Amino acid sequence: MRYRDPGWDLDWDLKWEKGHCLNTLGHTKWQLSRSTLSNPSASVPKAVKRVHEIFEKPTFMKNVNGGDVKQGSLGDCWLMATLTALANVEGGIERTCVEYDTRIGIYGFVFYRDGEWIYSIIDDKLYLKSPCWDSPSMQRDLLQQIDREDVERVYRKTYQTGSKALFFAQCKDQNETWVPLLEKAYAKAHGDFASLAGGWIGEGLEDLSGGVTTELLTSDILDVDGFWDNELSKVNEEFLFGCSTGLLDGGYGERDGISEGHAYVIMEARTLKSGERLIKLRNPWGKIRKGVWEGAWADGSKEWTMEVQEELGHHFGNDSVFWINYDDFLRKYQHIDRTRLFRDPAWRCAQRWIGVEVPWKSQFNEKFQIKLSKDGPLCLVLSQLDTRYFKGLQGQYVFRIHFRIHERGRPGAEDYIVRSHGNYLMDRSVSIELPDMPAGEYSIFMSVTGERDTSLPSVEDVVKRECRKRVENDKLVQIGSAYDLAHSKGTAHLEEVARLRKLKDQQRASESRQKERRKLWERRHLNREITKKQTKKNNEKRDRRKAKAEEEAKKKAEEEAKKAAEAKKKEEEDTPQKKEAEKPKDQAVQTDAVKEEPKEGKPDEAETGSSEGSEKSSEEAKEKTASDDKSKDGAEGDPKAESKKDTADEKPVAQPAPAPPPAQKAYDSDGDSSDSPVEDWEELYSDDDMVRKPRLAPAGPPKTREERYESDEEGLPDPWNAICIVGVRVYSMDEDLEVRVVMEGGELLEGGMGKKGEADLDNAQVNAGGEREKLEADSTAEDAKIETAKMQDMAASETVAEGKEDVKECDKRENDDATKEVNEDSKSEGSVDSDRSANTDKTVDSTEYDKMDSGTSTPEVIATPEPTPLETNKELC
Repeated sequence: MRYRDPGWDLDWDLKWEKGHCLNTLGHTKWQLSRSTLSNPSASVPKAVKRVHEIFEKPTFMKNVNGGDVKQGSLGDCWLMATLTALANVEGGIERTCVEYDTRIGIYGFVFYRDGEWIYSIIDDKLYLKSPCWDSPSMQRDLLQQIDREDVERVYRKTYQTGSKALFFAQCKDQNETWVPLLEKAYAKAHGDFASLAGGWIGEGLEDLSGGVTTELLTSDILDVDGFWDNELSKVNEEFLFGCSTGLLDGGYGERDGISEGHAYVIMEARTLKSGERLIKLRNPWGKIRKGVWEGAWADGSKEWTMEVQEELGHHFGNDSVFWINYDDFLRKYQHIDRTRLFRDPAWRCAQRWIGVEVPWKSQFNEKFQIKLSKDGPLCLVLSQLDTRYFKGLQGQYVFRIHFRIHERGRPGAEDYIVRSHGNYLMDRSVSIELPDMPAGEYSIFMSVTGERDTSLPSVEDVVKRECRKRVENDKLVQIGSAYDLAHSKGTAHLEEVARLRKLKDQQRASESRQKERRKLWERRHLNREITKKQTKKNNEKRDRRKAKAEEEAKKKAEEEAKKAAEAKKKEEEDTPQKKEAEKPKDQAVQTDAVKEEPKEGKPDEAETGSSEGSEKSSEEAKEKTASDDKSKDGAEGDPKAESKKDTADEKPVAQPAPAPPPAQKAYDSDGDSSDSPVEDWEELYSDDDMVRKPRLAPAGPPKTREERYESDEEGLPDPWNAICIVGVRVYSMDEDLEVRVVMEGGELLEGGMGKKGEADLDNAQVNAGGEREKLEADSTAEDAKIETAKMQDMAASETVAEGKEDVKECDKRENDDATKEVNEDSKSEGSVDSDRSANTDKTVDSTEYDKMDSGTSTPEVIATPEPTPLETNKELC
């Protein structure tokens, strides 16, 4: 059984009119239908056959020749020029086909894609221009009009035999098959044939040889003689060249026979005995007298002589091959793709791939570091993904990349060693080549510029569109798998960036919580101190009232004792009168009779005196009772007060009590609290605290999307979300070559882009905007901050050594304070217990709070990050 490729079967795809092997995702270049397949003028493949059915005596790579390549019905002249250039290198084409079996019909090719070699296995089925005999066609109708018995054999011999019957690329040799089979394998690697339409010779040479391409403009060549001696003269040995013209002018005409916007390949560079420098070029069209040079040294021109023809081995009439003078070449051709070949086995290659979140404004950021252990040549390439492999899902963004090489530790814009040569046309990669790079450590600063075309569909839109039919979409699965595979190169780096960002966010959150808890702790601590002061002041006021009450009670007691003494003395004076009143009645009668007349004259005065005495006694008794009640609390437990009370109780009931003085207030305020220490309480509040304004009206129903967003926002594109997968490849002859990815362990600048670098000195925007002086000022201030931080670190290290002795004591105080704080937090901040007032002199060190409320107790949060390698804020992986 012959091999049939189940995943890329051209015959099945054509008969069922799917077109997955022909057209890209979302774009139909060849419309397959009954009408187009039967229409002889329709430019679509009409049939599919195997190699043994097409060629009479098929051969595969029997005679590989660059002049054997001929372009088909696909606009892949860049690929045909690539095959032509590589065919001129010994073993160049043979190395792309690692294994094959013509009898079974299986071929295995390898291509270099995104920094690695991939394989593409195909069968031997090829597209044909004409339909099969059994299918209706105009050619069959014409042949049937001829009265012959072998009409079908003539049809096949005429329309379906040899290289001329193939729809796509072919060999000039009618039995050679390596060109169409290699083109088919390359198309399968990219998903379909339509993906090969349009491209650059340099990119094709990179894919087939694994070399490094540099874009050159002939107007930028400094030394044309040096370029000839050092590069063009080494064509097919160290370098391969492709050239084109008219690309920068947007024309598709001719320049003395040279087609504009078309790819040509340099096959040979020779210096004649006369000193004339000539270049041999080829047009991959493979057509006679079309798209070839018509000036000096063209076929049949006067410059040719028999001696020159013999010296160059040139024959007139070669298809699409011509010679041109070096000066005319530089004058007519504008664009050159130069590809360096690494044919020396001493070359070593190291590469790394990362994902970059592209900002709106591009800046240089350190992303890679390389280490060389010895001097030698160096070639460095910075490339992005080849979108040709997942055409249709490339999205809206287009990226351009640049880089600079600095000595490690010297990121200044004026300190770079070399920078990449900016490409105008090829945007897949940029490169630099150094003939002798000293050993050492170097940093690569990279800049990615993104442009967005909103007229193109995004990846999400394409997926939605293709899934709208809700049927199995094999083409979407194929291109989607290639898209996922390509972007998986940066997945590890993006995940690492996300992990570091999450860790940094957790650290920020932990620090924020610590600051907030510390602020609350300080406020509670300050509240306790103020409350203690207030309690102390209240107690002092209570003591003053108590002392004042005792003094007043003492004065009252003295006054009462004095009054009691006076009353006793008066009583003693009144005792003789009572004795006289007890004399014989007759004497009393006589006496009364004698004294009756004078007493009768003042009856009102006696009555008034007795009345006033009784009222005075009652008032004194009331005042005494009130004063005793009021001074009972203040004088309770006082022996003097108790003795006075006993003395008062021992007085005779008949004896009227002396009148006490008017009662006085013992308090100077309604409560026991003293005036608040306003200055201390104000420290609890700050003007920076956010105060929520009262809501004037209840919240209404939730707003709709139209109400939440202004009408100006409607119809705008989605937010900027550009991610570019970038890889660096370093070629050197150093066996100990190392390439590292710079991951910043501290603050992630520009979304994980790494340490910022200065803009180029010749950056027009920076120079016009005056940002150069600003950058210099910022760098000076940054240096000052670094020096200050170093001094603080030295001082902190000395303080740490002194503070180790107090660790145990702090731990003990921490536990005591934690228990105390829990008990105090359960109570109101305004209420104060009498036991708490006893600890007014006891304070808590704030460092203990930091230990108790550190973020280490929170799951998945790291309060203190681990030190990074080499004591720097960067992490190397």
